Amino acid sequence: MTKTTQNKCETCGKSAHDFANEEVLDCVPPRDVLRFGQYEINKEYREALYKEFPFYTAEEVVGSYLGHNPNFPSEGEWLDQQTEDNED
Repeated sequence: MTKTTQNKCETCGKSAHDFANEEVLDCVPPRDVLRFGQYEINKEYREALYKEFPFYTAEEVVGSYLGHNPNFPSEGEWLDQQTEDNED
């Protein structure tokens, strides 16, 4: 999903952003947004990140996905952890 069904951004009050096509780094994206420019985030990873940090801006979401967040694993690391947990 690229554009939320909301009419306005809850962070800045402007029209709802299309996070897939706009560079809106300072706004908090709705939890159902999975596409940020060139990055497509796994739905389960996005949900886990949102549950832990619902206030993260788009920049922090993408930074976490890429592994730049010391408080949450990258998507690849997180998916590996889920696989390991399911094997135990």
